[in-house]
Amino acid sequence: MKSIEYNKNTIILLIIILLLILSFYILDVENIEIQPHLYSIYDNTIKLHNQFPKFLNLSLEIEHMHNIYIIKNMLDPNYFNYLKNQFNNHTFDSKDVYFRKAGGIDFFNLHKNKEYNGFLELYFSTELIELLQNIFKKPIQRPPLHDPNASSIVTYTHSGDFIDWHKDYSPYNGDRYILLLTIINENKDKNGLSQNEFIYKYDEKDYSIKLEENSAIIFKGSEILHKATAIGENERRILFSVTFCDICQEKKNILIYIYEKIKNIILY
Repeated sequence: MKSIEYNKNTIILLIIILLLILSFYILDVENIEIQPHLYSIYDNTIKLHNQFPKFLNLSLEIEHMHNIYIIKNMLDPNYFNYLKNQFNNHTFDSKDVYFRKAGGIDFFNLHKNKEYNGFLELYFSTELIELLQNIFKKPIQRPPLHDPNASSIVTYTHSGDFIDWHKDYSPYNGDRYILLLTIINENKDKNGLSQNEFIYKYDEKDYSIKLEENSAIIFKGSEILHKATAIGENERRILFSVTFCDICQEKKNILIYIYEKIKNIILY
């Protein structure tokens, strides 16, 4: 009997060890996919600054309410128009899942995509980091550059595109912030905003915001329940989404890793 119990315990111990090794291997996968692109981003930043000395608007306005920051007229008007005009005559696919209908280009594909110039340069700019540090009064970092959500373009371009109530789970131990910059938000006649509303909960009440072009909203997506209502026929809403954190230490949890993988397959 003792021999049988010993064998069972040995097998259980071996299974645990194998699972730990497997978990470590999965969580420690190397991803340096964007590294070859970093040189061109640096060179292109210099070229863009020759044309646009500042990416950010020196006259931007910041409002704070309900643990949310809103930045109006965030980018230099000329630079903003440079980014916006890149979406002229473009069409996008819309993936329809149970809580979200929209399209997007993730961080990795933004590096490979040559159609959209200046978005990654904005993300990597010291101007953006300094703005966030001035808002939060502490050092702010970019997340590890193997995070597909580090920055992305999100497109709502088909009638009914929306995202339902959700929180943006954070894979990091520190505070993680989401900045959503509105590039395009237009109705079918292109003379006003789409019917979309950004809605969030605060103290068990719903609040809604109409986000104008060249405005941004910043919040902790993991703490604030939020959604975006549907756009109408022939309307467009295109966002540049970026994430930052103060302590970008990843949670070593296999379930979190699997959740993030599934989520990103669905979203992009």
